[in-house]
Amino acid sequence: MRQLVAVVGIVSAVFVAGCGADEGPATTAPSPASSSSAPPVESPDESRYQPGPSAPVVRTAPAALTLAAAGAKYLQLTRPYNVALESFEKAANENTSVTTLQNRAKVVAAANLAESQALLKVTWPSSVSKQIRALANADAAARPHWLKIAAAGTKSEMADHLKEATAAGNKAPSAQLRQLLHLPEYNEKDYS
Repeated sequence: MRQLVAVVGIVSAVFVAGCGADEGPATTAPSPASSSSAPPVESPDESRYQPGPSAPVVRTAPAALTLAAAGAKYLQLTRPYNVALESFEKAANENTSVTTLQNRAKVVAAANLAESQALLKVTWPSSVSKQIRALANADAAARPHWLKIAAAGTKSEMADHLKEATAAGNKAPSAQLRQLLHLPEYNEKDYS
């Protein structure tokens, strides 16, 4: 019997809502101590109120990282996915069970999603922003294949999906980023 594979990753959303009602201008009841002989006091007409000019709200974008800081951030954000990939590769090379490979593929898919989301949240130097977007797109293209690997019932099926994941997960943006950020070339030993 094939195992059902749960999609890895939990996305939570927090909704904040404000409650209030526009009940029109406030009215006050006459004070019980007021005399009927006193003339009524008129309240200001709020409908004629014209607010003055307000100060503009200035929102500044976060400053882009320096090239050195970008290199460190890149390594930090990509490490979990690279470790997951190497762990899967090691398990596949050691001819481990289908269940083990399925579990490792789930970890790869989750790390892939986390990486692409994290990469897109950072304000990168303009010299690497194009490659960052390309890497996030490559992650997104490979992710469905990793989920198929996690759901595959045989090693043969896994191998077919792995070929597709490898092709979709284009390594070019990563290699370009390492070069532009003055980082060493990818070395499997750094992640195994």
